[in-house]
Amino acid sequence: MAKRAQLNFHRPLRDSVDEQGQARPCAMGVGWVNEDTQATLKKRAIPRTDPKGRPLKEDS
Repeated sequence: MAKRAQLNFHRPLRDSVDEQGQARPCAMGVGWVNEDTQATLKKRAIPRTDPKGRPLKEDS
């Protein structure tokens, strides 16, 4: 099986993770969206979408 190097920012060492046919993230302990991107998204009126990009129905 393939091994992937995985870095966890809460610990100073990197680990080798066995994927076992399932992809694993390479970085752990880090937010996916930085503060600048979050601020930009708050200013824009972007509708939420599903994984295929179709707008979600509003639950109101």
